[in-house]
Order: sequence, then structure tokens, then C-alpha cells
Amino acid sequence: MPQSENLSLYLSNPRVSINEKLHKICRAVKSDVSACDRVSIWLLNDDFSEMTSLMCIDEKGTKSMGEKLFSKDFGDYFDHILNQEILIASDARNHDIAKCFNVGYFDVYNIYSLLDVTFTKDNDTPLGIICCERTGNKTEWTKQEIDIVKRISTKASLFISNNY
Repeated sequence: MPQSENLSLYLSNPRVSINEKLHKICRAVKSDVSACDRVSIWLLNDDFSEMTSLMCIDEKGTKSMGEKLFSKDFGDYFDHILNQEILIASDARNHDIAKCFNVGYFDVYNIYSLLDVTFTKDNDTPLGIICCERTGNKTEWTKQEIDIVKRISTKASLFISNNY
């Protein structure tokens, strides 16, 4: 059974900590999207000038959080995610929007493909993104994988908007 199946129930459990819920979202994406080996949840600040990683699970299963990205450094990317629901970059290093991460991010984490889905607050204000990444080599994201991340993003948006 896909991990995303019972995600809404898990996220609504008041006995589960916020960090455990964020970890569960990342694990669900990693488990249900086979091409994704690194996943993170990012939260935008109020004026959309930066975003902070709430949780990241890399290809080795290591958790991290707190990394920041700034719109002044990645303007095209921020413009895109604030105005579009999704960024699909199977060849991220050569993608018009994503290639801004080639130095200082893709090279550091060995990322070749990117699939980002924006989640919102109250169905209209961008709140953050769920970021799927493929390390070591490129992948072609399938429609099914994209739909899975969209569904998980929808489930996660309510929990995240109520807690941040």
C-alpha cells in the first residue's frame, strides 16, 4: 500500500509531533515516487524573499533542516514557483528555470532532476514547496509520479498552513 494512502489520518493525529509529520510526508514521497531519492519540504517567508527547509531526507536517509534559499540569488526560480503550481525539470542542469542551482546546490548534492510542487494556504497564497530530486543521474518524471506529489502536496498543505 502506498505510504500516501493514510497520510491525512497521520497528519491529523494530535499525538504526533510536527517534525514526525514532516518526516512522514518526506518518507511518503520517497516511497511512492520511485525516481525520487532526495525529498524536502520548503516554507516560504511572508514576503516571499526566502524559503527554509523544514525537512529534507537525502538519498542515504539522512534528515536535515534549516537550509535557506533566497529570491535575490534565484529570482527566476522564485518567480516561477510563486506563479506556477509545478516545476518539472528532468534535465535540471540545463532547464531554463532550474539551472540557477547548478553552482552551490546541484553540484553540492549531486542533483540531476527536479520536480517541485507548490502548496498553498487557503488555496491561493503560495506557502511552500515539496521538492523531489534525483541524484547521480537524470530521470524522466512520469505523469503518475507528478500526480502522486500533487496529491501529497494537497494533503500536506492543510497541516503545514495550520502549523506555520
